Amino acid sequence: MKRNITAQTFTPSYDALEDRIRLSINYQDMEKRVDFMITRSFILNLLPTAEEFVMQYYGTPTAPVPQEGVKTKNEALSKTDFSNLELLQTGDELLTEVNFSFKAQTKQTLLTFNSQKTAAQIDLDGFMLTQIFQVIKSAIPRIKWGISHHF
Repeated sequence: MKRNITAQTFTPSYDALEDRIRLSINYQDMEKRVDFMITRSFILNLLPTAEEFVMQYYGTPTAPVPQEGVKTKNEALSKTDFSNLELLQTGDELLTEVNFSFKAQTKQTLLTFNSQKTAAQIDLDGFMLTQIFQVIKSAIPRIKWGISHHF
């Protein structure tokens, strides 16, 4: 049976050993934490799709990249304590799918991150949706992955 969690915080970091982006969801809540590993190939397909989705439903330009970490909903951006992030690390799960479901009546998007074992969901407005993908983008090792800064 797949574990379902509600996402509250998103903390991306680059894992040099795995050569992947680690997206820690709810990193301070051990019962509801999940560490998704995102491959280069997956990122290169996901980010343009996310930007197209935002433009189609919200028509807003991309938000500025937050400095470190992002909390969702009405919480402020927060600086991530990366030593705790590693200390509290859980088993990694390969991210296999991201789903976007726009709700016309509320103008919100249900964003779902999936692995074989876990689904993490959150309802977001266009601004927060954009912010989450911008913070994921900020963790990409652009030079190492051969990706332009304009990506």
